[in-house]
Amino acid sequence: MKDADEYLNLIKALVVESSIITHWNILREETQGDLGLYRFRLTLQDRSILEMFERYQIVEGRVNVTKYSFHWQDSTGRLHKRWDNAPHHPEVSTHPSHVHDGAEEHVKPHDAMTCEKVLAVLTEELTRR
Repeated sequence: MKDADEYLNLIKALVVESSIITHWNILREETQGDLGLYRFRLTLQDRSILEMFERYQIVEGRVNVTKYSFHWQDSTGRLHKRWDNAPHHPEVSTHPSHVHDGAEEHVKPHDAMTCEKVLAVLTEELTRR
């Protein structure tokens, strides 16, 4: 990865090529050299919403995500899951990474997530329904 723009273009390609996304909005995107961030709102085929946010830096050709949140909710606003790395749950073994599963207060350990991993999980979930 040569710079932040290249990574942002990769994320956009994943979104455009995903079979489960019916609509997407760019809420924010910024790149400057090796630093970048984006926030997208995606509407999925079941009318649920996925808000994706990553702040990242390209270091020696590799993407280093410093902050992320992938918030998936149904069309009425009820939380399905939110994967994030906000440091507000030090009791979780995978701190700072964790998942809010079904409810804000239901926090579980979870390895760090990426846009690609989240889209794969949601594709599998929506295909099973």
